[in-house]
Amino acid sequence: MFEQTIETSATPHITVTECLGNLVVRGTEEPQITLRLRGEADDVIMEQEGETFTITARADCSLTCPQSTTLTIHTVRGDLKVKGVQGPVAVGTIYGDVALRAVGPTALEQAYGDLSARQVAGDIKVQSLAGDARIREVEGMLTVDQVGSDLKAEGLQGGMAAEQVGADVWLGPPFSPGTTYRLNAGSDLRLRLPADASLRLALRAGGGVRSNLPDLALEEVEGEIRGVLGAGEASLEAQVGGRISLRPLEPEEGLAEELSFDFVADLEGLGAQIEASIAGAMAEMEVRLEESLGRLDVKKIRLGAEQAKERALRKAERAAEKMRRAAEREAERSRLRAERAERRWQRASGRKPRSRREPVTSEEQLRVLRLVEEGKVTPEEAADLLAALGGR
Repeated sequence: MFEQTIETSATPHITVTECLGNLVVRGTEEPQITLRLRGEADDVIMEQEGETFTITARADCSLTCPQSTTLTIHTVRGDLKVKGVQGPVAVGTIYGDVALRAVGPTALEQAYGDLSARQVAGDIKVQSLAGDARIREVEGMLTVDQVGSDLKAEGLQGGMAAEQVGADVWLGPPFSPGTTYRLNAGSDLRLRLPADASLRLALRAGGGVRSNLPDLALEEVEGEIRGVLGAGEASLEAQVGGRISLRPLEPEEGLAEELSFDFVADLEGLGAQIEASIAGAMAEMEVRLEESLGRLDVKKIRLGAEQAKERALRKAERAAEKMRRAAEREAERSRLRAERAERRWQRASGRKPRSRREPVTSEEQLRVLRLVEEGKVTPEEAADLLAALGGR
């Protein structure tokens, strides 16, 4: 395990160009950067130019940094977790899952796993996500270009624009006055609406619209289902391939929904200093445990691979020798059959042995066929005889 701590200001800029494992970034009140790596010093490169830090890690990496850090992450081969970084967060390509907690304005280009985001102080933008998205408590606007599976979102104070969602969408309050929530989904849309909702609806659904709201009157206008709740201060525009379901928000529903939106339980309200100490100790213990298990697994895998290679080589050699011997025996049997067939030919035709280098003539082939017709030789014996006459 490698660890390094560098004193810095309260607003550094950290760029992680590539992390070959998992990456965890936590913001603290301390004006310093602490890097922990499951590996040796040669497995990480950290360059500093003023308050700008560039990091490349070839193993699982954990960073603690000031809360106001500007964070840029280009590529992570594993999972990414960012918590407590309140400066701008820019994320490139993540090959695993992404979990964001208490972060600043965030932009995510591409992730091949799931996304969990909560307590975003500003806008959050997602270009391409292969898995599910669960997003809560966003002070700004949620912009999504593409989500491969489900989208669950609530607490979007600045509105939403979801251009393409592959499966279902769950959308909850608030629907802030003056904002627009626009979405396009391949399957169903489920809306949870509070009693005081002030919302204007414009809906298109391949499977129809079903409402359990007693105060909502819906009408169809040019193939679009429209309705107004309250004063209609916010706007919802939805087009889905499945069904749209509108139902009231139950008073006790908040806690259950909160649990369903979480990927990892957060320990909040304990104080930033206690949280930072616990996070640092847990990260160190996890890294050490993974390091020990990782080394043990590598040795076992390498030994098993070498043993399997030796077994496969010996098996292949035995199979090749067996095939060679079988081929030799078959060749010897064919030679004996050819000699016997030639002797029968000599007796049946009264001809002397011929040179094996001379090709079989048409006359000889006809004579062999007549012998088959007369029942003097079998078709198999005739084939051996022709082979013998031709020297094959």
